[in-house]
Amino acid sequence: MIYLRPHHSLCIQFFIGKGYSPEFIRNMTNVISDLDKNDPEICITDKCDVICKFCPNNINGKCISEIKVSKIDENCKSTISLSTGFKIKWKTLRSLADENIIKKGILPEICGECQWKDICINAKSRTDNLF
Repeated sequence: MIYLRPHHSLCIQFFIGKGYSPEFIRNMTNVISDLDKNDPEICITDKCDVICKFCPNNINGKCISEIKVSKIDENCKSTISLSTGFKIKWKTLRSLADENIIKKGILPEICGECQWKDICINAKSRTDNLF
């Protein structure tokens, strides 16, 4: 089982190899590969997850941007009808995020003040090639 913050269901779909550090990029690349290859069960969490492992904002398992990140997570959860602790297969979660947020064009509203938002708004989703 992989623990994932709800907003990471969006970040993963627009990842283009940029990030905070080489370690973060390598981890993100490996996590995405595992998700797409194995379609594991995901448990929705409101804490640092597998993507956060090498994030510089993760200090001893706590996000220093928690207020901002929690708001984005809450936006995702309410839009996709998820709750903390909910279990779902990766490809199902990916599809829900794609259908209910990306294709509806509400990513800017969902992601609020995210520093990476412009990449996502201006890029084509990785999932466009998967469906």
